[in-house]
Amino acid sequence: MKKMSAFLMMLIIGGAFILPAMDRAQTDAWIAIQSEKNLQARFDKLEEYFKIYGDKDERNAMYMYMNLADAAYLLQQFEKTILYGEKTLLYKDVDPQNRLRIYLSLANAYNLTKKDMDRAYGYADQVIELAKTLRAETQSTTIDTSYIAPALRIQVQLLAAKSDDPQSSIDAFNKSLEAYQLDKSDKSANFVLVFSERMLKNQRLEDAIRGIEAINQNKPNAEYFKMLGMWYNRLKNPDKAIENLKASYEMKKNAKVAYDLGVLLNKTDIDGAMGYLAESFLLNDEGYSKKAEELLRTLVVFHKTKGQPQTEQEKAYNDILATAKVRLGIATS
Repeated sequence: MKKMSAFLMMLIIGGAFILPAMDRAQTDAWIAIQSEKNLQARFDKLEEYFKIYGDKDERNAMYMYMNLADAAYLLQQFEKTILYGEKTLLYKDVDPQNRLRIYLSLANAYNLTKKDMDRAYGYADQVIELAKTLRAETQSTTIDTSYIAPALRIQVQLLAAKSDDPQSSIDAFNKSLEAYQLDKSDKSANFVLVFSERMLKNQRLEDAIRGIEAINQNKPNAEYFKMLGMWYNRLKNPDKAIENLKASYEMKKNAKVAYDLGVLLNKTDIDGAMGYLAESFLLNDEGYSKKAEELLRTLVVFHKTKGQPQTEQEKAYNDILATAKVRLGIATS
């Protein structure tokens, strides 16, 4: 909204250049609008100006409608945003930057009023198409964050409303991920999370992983690593599962993650498996510590010290626990 307010002020100042085409009374009215700092009062004066002078002069009218549309949007008067925004677009002389802003305002307005969802989606498409053209011309990355990503999020919301259409969910996921890759915002990230979960429910596990990995790459998080580890395990990819679970455990000690690592490692790295199982046991988790202890004892007795006297087996077990306590910073008596 702050950016839009700045645009509005530029438009009003720019409107001063059209003053020679007006009579004295009209000029004074326009200057009064230009000097008005209060947004609501400025909008009221614009509407009064419209009632008196209408849109007789094409050039003056274009600026008038543009200012009305911008002010209405900032005031969240979305019905009037639609009214004045679409009148603005009737003028061929609207420059691309202003046209881009009006497209986005209309897409938002139609989306928020639920007046015409197809038009909302169409205006968002026009934002994306025009913004990509301007980006290619100007090499400006602010166009990505200010226009393309917001337009994509609007389309995501519209697609999300079609919950009974699997393809709409896939399209929404892809657009949410595209928006996030452009602006890395929390808003875009939240959409990616929602639709990654939906991809998981729709048995599109690779897509779900792709979404979470994109977010986790930018803001590493123990829960995301844990999630990825579980999902890679479901894909029968133990190497990636172990890699992500280890990263999760490094960030945050967790008995379940340690137990899962013990289970995954016990066929390829028995010492590593026993270390994680010992830590899972020592973390004293109601759900996993007992299971971890049972598996740890099994590995010690039947693999690590198989055939050795019980005293040696017990010593090996206690040594593993003592080493795990040191790693966890647990005081030993």
